[in-house]
Parts: sequence; structure tokens; C-alpha cells
Amino acid sequence: MKRSGLTLMELLTVISILATLAALLYPVYLKLQTRTDTTVCADQLRQIGIALKMYAHDYGDETPYGMPEDLGSLLPDYLRSKDFLVCPTFRKAYPEVVESLHQLVKDPKWYLPPSNVWSSYFLMMPRALDKPPIITVTFREVYALRGDQIPVVFCDTHWRGCPTSNREWRGTPKSYLVNCRALANPNAPYVVLRWSGQVNFVRARSRSTDVILLTY
Repeated sequence: MKRSGLTLMELLTVISILATLAALLYPVYLKLQTRTDTTVCADQLRQIGIALKMYAHDYGDETPYGMPEDLGSLLPDYLRSKDFLVCPTFRKAYPEVVESLHQLVKDPKWYLPPSNVWSSYFLMMPRALDKPPIITVTFREVYALRGDQIPVVFCDTHWRGCPTSNREWRGTPKSYLVNCRALANPNAPYVVLRWSGQVNFVRARSRSTDVILLTY
């Protein structure tokens, strides 16, 4: 009599093989997913770089000093969607938190100037960085040294987990910070946008503004 199907032992063997393959492939999947998110983040920063240049041109100062004080000012004339202002790694993990933060920043008591959107990206503010003693070297000094290669926006969400935005989460309910550091990846890079429009992946780990301006 011809036997059909699998015996219990054969079924357990197949399950064991599949479980082993899943355990081996899952880290590869996570690494690929992280790389994809980092690439999308870099593409977003390139779009932001184009928008910043257009904004500076329209406002009569085609240097980094012509940038707005808030990335939200690029909407809707220079960027078509607020999604460009949030790192995909954070947006995919906590979409409800992102929308809550968008609403929170509309309160002028939270941060001045008020914005319509929240951004996870850190925007350099040249005029503020020229006022000592914020940093030991001014933005103007570094700009004279590095020219268009000076960093103007960066993202550290991929390795840090919690975004470092201009507002440093100031006024953010503590519930928003719960578990966000679980996203941290010590092998992930900073994603750095330069005034030239070039985007680089940088492995440095310091959050010092001096180091960012001089090294990244």
C-alpha cells in the first residue's frame, strides 16, 4: 500500500530545518532592512538639501546662512510631504509617535519659532553657532575652512535609536521615549548632508557640534 504524507518524525525534521534556516537568515534580513532604511534616509536628506538650496536662493542668501531656522519651513513650497523630515527607521517603528510630535510642535509654548511639523533631523543653525560660547569654533570659521563640504543636516537615529532633533525632545512626554532606544544599532552610521548636496555615511560616534562641523 502506497503511503501518502509525512510521518511525525519527518514532519519534526522539516520543522527543525526550517527553524534553523530562519534563525540563520533573520540577522541577514535585519541587516538588509537597516541598510534599506539608511538608503531611504540618505535620499530624503538629498531632497532636503535641494529644498534648502532653493529656499536660500529665493531668500537672497545662497550660503548656509540662508537656511530657515526650522526644516518645517520648507513645507509645502519646497518639499511636498512632511514624511521627508522624519527618518524612516523611526517613522516605521513608531508612526503614532511621529504624528503626535507633529501635533505637539504646533504649540508655540513648546519651542520658538512654532512649526507645523516635527523633524527627526538635526539642522545646523549658523547664526546661533556663531554666538560664543555655544561651541569652541564658530560656524563661520568652519565654513571658511570647509566651504560647501560643511555639514548642515544630519541623522543619527539609525545608531542612537532616539532621534536627535533641534528640539532635543524638549517638552516631549516621557511615554514617547519608551523603548525608542531599542532601535539603536552600534554598527549603523550617521547620515550627513553637506551644503554641496552630497550625503555621506559617517562612522564617528560623537554628538559634539564641534566634531560634527570639523570632522564629519
